[in-house]
Amino acid sequence: MVARKHIASLAIIATALITISCGGKTTTKSTELPYQGIEATIRTDSVTEVLVELGDVPYSALATKSIRLHNPTETPLSLLDYQATCRCTWINLPTAPIAAGEYGEAEVVFDSRGERGSVGNYIDITTSDPRCRIGVWISANVKL
Repeated sequence: MVARKHIASLAIIATALITISCGGKTTTKSTELPYQGIEATIRTDSVTEVLVELGDVPYSALATKSIRLHNPTETPLSLLDYQATCRCTWINLPTAPIAAGEYGEAEVVFDSRGERGSVGNYIDITTSDPRCRIGVWISANVKL
């Protein structure tokens, strides 16, 4: 049972350390584990649309989902602000600009208090590049 909890914890961590023993020598090597959230590349020719499906969410609970956004431009890109269609939905944007060719992570949060059944919301994110807009569609099914 302890081993299962340890393995589940490793799946959540973005970077793991692997120790290799061979011929009396021990080497520790860092390796990346697969990303567990949603990935999207920010487009410069149209709105980048991201779908976040939260599935069944208990009434009066918070549901979160991570989004990793890739900046394909040649300059740093800041995620400046957002507007959501409902006060029950918001996004925690990265505070630092996303460097050229790198990734930034945002976290969508949905508060199911006051909601029932099938819920759909939208978040419009503005960036430092007027060519780059991001739209996040959120769906959830609130269970009583």
